[in-house]
Amino acid sequence: MSEHDGTVLGESYPHKISAEFDSQVAAERGAESLESLGIPLAQIRIVQPNDPDMAKKVEPETQGVARSLIKAHVRFGVIGLVVGLAIAGLLVTVGPALTRSSPVMTFIAVSFLFAVLALLLAGAVALRPDHDVLIEKARMAKNEGRWTVVAHCDSLEQQKLAQTAMDDTTQTL
Repeated sequence: MSEHDGTVLGESYPHKISAEFDSQVAAERGAESLESLGIPLAQIRIVQPNDPDMAKKVEPETQGVARSLIKAHVRFGVIGLVVGLAIAGLLVTVGPALTRSSPVMTFIAVSFLFAVLALLLAGAVALRPDHDVLIEKARMAKNEGRWTVVAHCDSLEQQKLAQTAMDDTTQTL
């Protein structure tokens, strides 16, 4: 059972850290320092200047992102619906006369509202806007002729370990 079974994330490596380097040698040294700290080489990617595979190296888990979208929408949608039903029940029981006089419409309207709001929140969470900064920095470095080392970490502890291996150009997620 992995650390992420209770979360809405469907990615194997939800934490990322990156650092930019001016040369291939420096980038390879950065990757080696990550590996020497125990981060498997399979979790480390080096993005070269003008790299055509940059997207796969920075965000390799497209199926994980899809799983995150599905898990988040199902879980948040169900939670929103349950909360909406509970609030509608409360309104029908002790609410204003309008909600008590039309309980079916109250249940429909309130549960629909909360389910939709929860689904909107699920979309915001599952699209991982926190990755945008790392992706944009890697894209800019690639276009400027710099090298980027990206470590895909499976835990916060591994991310902190990777951060100790990198210098102050590090971008963590």
